[in-house]
Amino acid sequence: MTSVAVIGGGISGLSAAYYLSKAPHLVNKVVLLEGSSRLGGWLQSTRTEEGAIFEHGPRSLRVAGEPGANILEMADDLGLSDEIVPVLPSHEGAKNRFIFAGGKLHKLPSSFRGLFSRYELFGNQSPALLGLREPFIKRREEETDESVHSFFCRRLGKQFTENAIDPMVRGIYGGDCRQLSVQALFPSMHQAEKRKGSITRGLLFGPKQKETPFRIDSELLKKAKKEQWALWSLKDGLEGLSDSLKGHLARSGVELLTERRVERLEFDTTNQVVQVNTLDEQFQVNHVISAVPSNCLSPMFAGHHPVLSDNLSANPSATIGLVNLEYAGDVLPSEGFGYLVPSGEPERILGVVFDSSIFPQHNRPSSATTRLTVMMGGTWFNQLFGDPDKVDSSLLLDVAVTTVGQHLKITSEPLRSFTTIQKDCIPQYTLGHTDRLEQMESYIAERSLPLSLVGCSYRGVGVNDCVLSARKAVTDFLKTCERD
Repeated sequence: MTSVAVIGGGISGLSAAYYLSKAPHLVNKVVLLEGSSRLGGWLQSTRTEEGAIFEHGPRSLRVAGEPGANILEMADDLGLSDEIVPVLPSHEGAKNRFIFAGGKLHKLPSSFRGLFSRYELFGNQSPALLGLREPFIKRREEETDESVHSFFCRRLGKQFTENAIDPMVRGIYGGDCRQLSVQALFPSMHQAEKRKGSITRGLLFGPKQKETPFRIDSELLKKAKKEQWALWSLKDGLEGLSDSLKGHLARSGVELLTERRVERLEFDTTNQVVQVNTLDEQFQVNHVISAVPSNCLSPMFAGHHPVLSDNLSANPSATIGLVNLEYAGDVLPSEGFGYLVPSGEPERILGVVFDSSIFPQHNRPSSATTRLTVMMGGTWFNQLFGDPDKVDSSLLLDVAVTTVGQHLKITSEPLRSFTTIQKDCIPQYTLGHTDRLEQMESYIAERSLPLSLVGCSYRGVGVNDCVLSARKAVTDFLKTCERD
């Protein structure tokens, strides 16, 4: 039988342990080690005494694609079906999205018909016209990686890139599209141009999506498809997902250890064992699944696996400041998901999420209020606010209240606020990321190292991506166990 250590107790590590727990006939011992005092990572939810829910990390999950289907299957298996709060595509909180530029909010297209309207943001052109022109633009022949900014400027124009793509990248990654890899962030569009010479032709006439190796057919997924969910959360916030995973793992016999920071990993490939070294102890397992950020894993290989340590430390991470605000009454100028701010604007925030519009079920049940989350910092955190370890949280609160007051014409003071600094929470997939990842995977395979890499540092920063990454890694590992 086989023993496995999972390093990292965020959603990726919890998910890896969950999938391992499903194969007790192949894995007889699973131990999860987390360096901090809590499990759950960036999933952090607060319920106030008035009954409102505030998220200090991810706040909604998408249904689309294999990652969306996979996490719904997990939620179903964990018994969370009755706890889910869905958002339909017709809901204002799902379809209305805005960009703040030039001192005002600009509504983005939210329907097929809207694609044919002219938008000031895009130089009084319609997105449809930009899309019709795109197939006639010559493809880039160079094989080297390209920034997101360069790619979309070539294909769809500078104005569209800087007023649509740039703020989207800031909102998802907290990053600068001039520094990030299009191959890593938009792989399907990059491949579309490479294969067919055009994003449009490649997506319409390119190869069909690969068949998923997993049979995902849960009752919850069927319900989500039937009702056409766009997004979902849980009644008590998304931390309920990690709490449910913790409960499942404890019942399954997985050893959950907090405040156990791993310092070093040493491989014995002859005997297929790994020595795991923490500050206080050493023990051996047959395999390690790392779910910690790559720059935290890198030092564990310093001096004895430079290909891994160098590539793992290549990408920086962005720090996000989150300020949750709650106002009395309805203070929004329009219902919607929220708005993002392009990097070219003289603002100190990345964007604002209209939480009470997306999930009114999370509002106070006894009185009407408006909940907002202001996102700030990202790649620009130190430049705007200074060292994250030293910044006064009152500065972030002041900036958040002042900025949303100006942008949304709010004159009242918030009833409640929470300020959270999530340090180094989003890895930045810089140029060459995909090549570095392939080098590491080849190195691990060629040397038969008993190691798997999962988490947001590699193939997607979203919760859904992290859960699917864990499932794929565990599935591949279990196949080797079956062969042995």
